[in-house]
Amino acid sequence: MSLNRLSFSTVALLALGTTCDAQTTAGAPPGDSAAVAGATRQLESGEQWFRSACVQCHATAALANPDFRLKWSGKSAFDLFERIRSTMPANRPGTLTQGTYAAIVAYLLQQNGMRSGGRRLSSDSSALASIRLNFSGQSR
Repeated sequence: MSLNRLSFSTVALLALGTTCDAQTTAGAPPGDSAAVAGATRQLESGEQWFRSACVQCHATAALANPDFRLKWSGKSAFDLFERIRSTMPANRPGTLTQGTYAAIVAYLLQQNGMRSGGRRLSSDSSALASIRLNFSGQSR
């Protein structure tokens, strides 16, 4: 995947209790160059981890499709994060860092067409639980 693809049609995450469609966390305002660079690095890391730890069991196409979006739409970002953290990698679930799991979730959301507000996806369980995933209007 090229860095152009990792630009900012990426992950979604809004303020607490709202539907997710822009990646944000507390801190710098959207568009802050340091925050944007951090979000880009997180997506690159998520892609690298996916390719090294996940692709043995999951093809990228299987996770970036209407079935994935239907399964996770309306659930929280924490639901996805926790599912991945507690069951994957299959031979050693829970062995990656919280930040690594957040990067993988950010990458998966980006692969499913969610837009970014230019910030890293938090690994904080409360912040993730407050985010509802909404893939409506996303087609690929």
